Amino acid sequence: MKTRITELLGVEHPIQVGTMMHISDAEFVAACANAGVFACMATAMFPDEATLRDELSKVKSLTDKPFGVNVSLFPGHDARTVDVTLDIVNEMGVNIIETAGRSPQPHLEKIRKNGAIHLHKCARIRDALKVDALGVDIISIVGAECGGHPGMEDVSTLVLVPEATAAVKAPMFAGGGFCDGRTLAAGLALGAEGVIMGSRFLNTDECRVHANTKERFINAGLTDTMVIQKSIHSPVRVLQNEWALKILEMENSGATLEELLPKLSGQLSGESWLTGGDDAVFPCGQVIGRVKETLSIQALVDKIMVEAKEVQQRVAAL
Repeated sequence: MKTRITELLGVEHPIQVGTMMHISDAEFVAACANAGVFACMATAMFPDEATLRDELSKVKSLTDKPFGVNVSLFPGHDARTVDVTLDIVNEMGVNIIETAGRSPQPHLEKIRKNGAIHLHKCARIRDALKVDALGVDIISIVGAECGGHPGMEDVSTLVLVPEATAAVKAPMFAGGGFCDGRTLAAGLALGAEGVIMGSRFLNTDECRVHANTKERFINAGLTDTMVIQKSIHSPVRVLQNEWALKILEMENSGATLEELLPKLSGQLSGESWLTGGDDAVFPCGQVIGRVKETLSIQALVDKIMVEAKEVQQRVAAL
């Protein structure tokens, strides 16, 4: 399956494994790259400059396939300034950069310093139009089903993607609800030139998430996620657990950001992903209700692509 995105990135399959804080480290990203899909390392996971350089070197030692880095533009999400992170990325010779969270316009000079391919992720068509005008190479847009940050507008992928792809010139990744070959084929039919699958790759052998958490995802149903943080205009779709329900209760009672912050601690989430604890928020998409097994990344990718080709053949024969 060749699209403008596979040609631009130099990857085999039109799939991006969504960048996930606390998870997208060197080993995970390299395993994705070696399986023929695209993934970005989350630079915010490595606040120390030397550690970030070491992790980037590690990815390069584990794969000779294309990979990228995610540079978060969310205020306070990265211990470094955006410019310092971009300086390190440029110094290390990484030539695919993903941004999200705010307009990348103030940082375009550094992003493009070494002729890097620039991806930007957003959740609204008006934001996609703005970054398209800036000359971003690839735009990602995510519907309300997605894990992490779906945006405030609650527009589903099925409605959002065909409108977005018709409106922008750059090739687009579509995210939210994609987890297998059927949904990959559907995303391409909607006009996307690749799809983002994040939550599905949590249940892979190479993912550092604790076995207890992987088991929770396998046992989860289609309605076992929820959206929190709408009251602070930063919605996040997470696994429904007692911790998340308490946060929503606090929001409905008018809790302030300062009161919510201890419950939203990234440190708590990071520890719980690795220890199997349940006292934290676990960002994930509605597709966890469709995940029923843990596979190696290579086996999962192979399964997705076989199914996608079967779907294409079936539709073509109608």
